[in-house]
Amino acid sequence: MYNSNNYLWKMVVFVFAMAAPVSIVTFFLYSDENFVFKEYLLIITAAVLPALILYARLVREMQAVAFRMERAAIMSPLEEDTRAGLRTGLLPLDNLLLTMQQYRRVLQHMLGEAQMRQDEASLLFDMLPDPVLVLGSRRRIRRSNTAANRFFNVTEMEGDLTRFLRHPALLKAVDAAYEGKDPDSRIEFTVTDVVPRHVAAYIVNLKDESSEGLRLIVTLHDLTESRRMQQMRVDFVANASHELRTPLAILIGALETLMGPARNDLEAHKRFFSMMQAQSLRMSQLIDDLLSLSHIEINEHSRPSDRVDLGKVLQGVNSLIKAKSTDMGKTIAVQMPTDEVFVTGDFDQLTQVFTNLVDNALKYSFEKSEIRVEVEIGAREARVSVIDEGEGIPEEHLSRLTERFYRVDSDRSRKLGGTGLGLAIVKHIVSRHRGHLEIDSVVGKGSTFSVRLPSSGA
Repeated sequence: MYNSNNYLWKMVVFVFAMAAPVSIVTFFLYSDENFVFKEYLLIITAAVLPALILYARLVREMQAVAFRMERAAIMSPLEEDTRAGLRTGLLPLDNLLLTMQQYRRVLQHMLGEAQMRQDEASLLFDMLPDPVLVLGSRRRIRRSNTAANRFFNVTEMEGDLTRFLRHPALLKAVDAAYEGKDPDSRIEFTVTDVVPRHVAAYIVNLKDESSEGLRLIVTLHDLTESRRMQQMRVDFVANASHELRTPLAILIGALETLMGPARNDLEAHKRFFSMMQAQSLRMSQLIDDLLSLSHIEINEHSRPSDRVDLGKVLQGVNSLIKAKSTDMGKTIAVQMPTDEVFVTGDFDQLTQVFTNLVDNALKYSFEKSEIRVEVEIGAREARVSVIDEGEGIPEEHLSRLTERFYRVDSDRSRKLGGTGLGLAIVKHIVSRHRGHLEIDSVVGKGSTFSVRLPSSGA
């Protein structure tokens, strides 16, 4: 520092400023008398030396100020300095640093309160159940809460809004809100996904742009569940009334016969009671399947997240249905890879899927045939195929097999105890798992029902 050019120039300026008044006054005092240069030089020197000493002292004092200010940032400014040469001098360091310490404490308290409020606001923002996006200028996403990240299945949302939402009506409403034409609006639209979701978007303009450049708040409310509930009510009434009409008509006819012409006919009693029991069981199974399907469809947009061992699922299905296959004179062969296969899903629902598929294979395969369940592992998914040897399904029926109550052969399906809902249940469960159901069939040879499921971590 002492060897720097800036230091030397500042010292020269300081000394000149201190010595110049003395030199000028002395010059004018001796100008009328005999001027003695040595005496004049001695007077100037007497003025310059104290200026040099004072300047050096002030520099040391400023060094002391800088050093103690640095220490005061982490400790009390009144603690004793062990560094030599930094004792209190011309400047009131203790008062200056004490004042600075007080201001530091006030600022720390204010910053602590501001940080606490910011943390509380962030916590509340993330705890909001609906997805919320905060937009800056030009549709740029500045913030998103946890619900929004979960809704779009990402860890963090950033960039342009069109990366995640491209519905024309929504983008038009956002642009209108930027321009102030419609600052507070509500838009309903459908998000195209594996499972379409109905969403209501609420757009709020923050009026004046904030210091952080925030302009709009977009809140998304998922209407999928309520829409599905409404549709389920309509479908349930329509389907139930249609499917329950036949067994109810049979029950009513049997009861009228038993109460009338066959009142005293014991043989007729046995025959009609057996018929009534079969129809009652069919109605009970139909209601169970309808309720199961309704429950699955309500939660179809919510993807399961458990890690499921596919081997245990198939072993459970084999144990559950083995007795039935033995009674029918058929066998079930499960072929698993040597390594364990894990998928992301719901254990009970996957059990229901493969139970339905294996049960259908048993019903529609040839006598004394073998049902094969084969598992293959891919890079990001697992594939389970249920293969039967049977009459097969004509190609024109394949695309409609997963529709509710659709049957290739209605009479045969009812005779075998089918409700027409099994494959619809399979389809919706697989859809909830973000998987795919594939159906291949050759008439006269058999059918293959393949389920592809994302591997755990895919």
